[in-house]
Amino acid sequence: MKRILLAGAALALLAAGSAGAAEKKVFALVPKALGVPFYADAEKGCKEAAAKLGAECLFTGPAQLDDAEQTRIVRDLVTRKVAGIAIAPNNADSISNVIAAALDKKIPVVTFDSDAPKSKRIAFIGTNNEAGGEAAGEAFAKALPNGGTYAVLTGGLSASNLNDRIKGFKSKLGDKFKEVSGSPFSCNDDSSVGVQVIQDILAKNPNIDGIFFSGGWPMFAPQAYTRALKNKQADLKAGKFVIVSFDTLPTQVKLLKDGYATTLIGQRPLAMGMDSVDQLDKLAKGEKVPPVTDTGVDIVDKSNVEKFAAGN
Repeated sequence: MKRILLAGAALALLAAGSAGAAEKKVFALVPKALGVPFYADAEKGCKEAAAKLGAECLFTGPAQLDDAEQTRIVRDLVTRKVAGIAIAPNNADSISNVIAAALDKKIPVVTFDSDAPKSKRIAFIGTNNEAGGEAAGEAFAKALPNGGTYAVLTGGLSASNLNDRIKGFKSKLGDKFKEVSGSPFSCNDDSSVGVQVIQDILAKNPNIDGIFFSGGWPMFAPQAYTRALKNKQADLKAGKFVIVSFDTLPTQVKLLKDGYATTLIGQRPLAMGMDSVDQLDKLAKGEKVPPVTDTGVDIVDKSNVEKFAAGN
């Protein structure tokens, strides 16, 4: 009889534990694409924040840039009834309807990294992209005081965050700067395509003075990137050719130290992931959050790269 009672108690505890596990909040973080190295820190921040709350971070998204697939994934999350969703929209217009559908089901939605300001999303967490672009433009103009020709390498042409960066960048260039034909050039957030774009730009414009990357994609493939810029490294070190890029991932910082970039505009994806979960948790509890959280930027060049690298 005693064994039966003990077994019954064990089953009751197991059931209670299962119920507790079932009640654990699940917050989903949906990047533009899973294969983009930039989002690794966002995932880390999401998981750290969720663990502190006793919740779960579900990091899920399309394998590559795909508006329809990102929308389908978010619809599945709505069906699953997760506690909250943070999205980095690839296309702000295409994701608006599914954001509205989530809110209709009382699932709070915020955007991170890339915004969809015309949607019903509750808040945005990330870089002030236009201001970050302005910082990039200032660094570019400072490095080329006499102006020159330039190209812009970007990810998806419809990504609002990237377009805001380009807008800010161009606003800080004066009449002495001229953009080459065909720019901006899209790599669809693909590192290998980004490297090929650089090769094509240099082949068609051998006397170009600089390139602005609205994201660090080609630098995420460092060996191929250095090969593509082999003939420009001396000019980079001498300040005759300029590369200003968004992001400060470790590979990019090393490339800057090695003379393969002029200035990096660093975002803070770890903070984006952490703040997304914290705000979704507050929203799930009926609390209010600020409509915009600017996670800030870091400006890194040869003057402070050693200090920046040591602190990260």
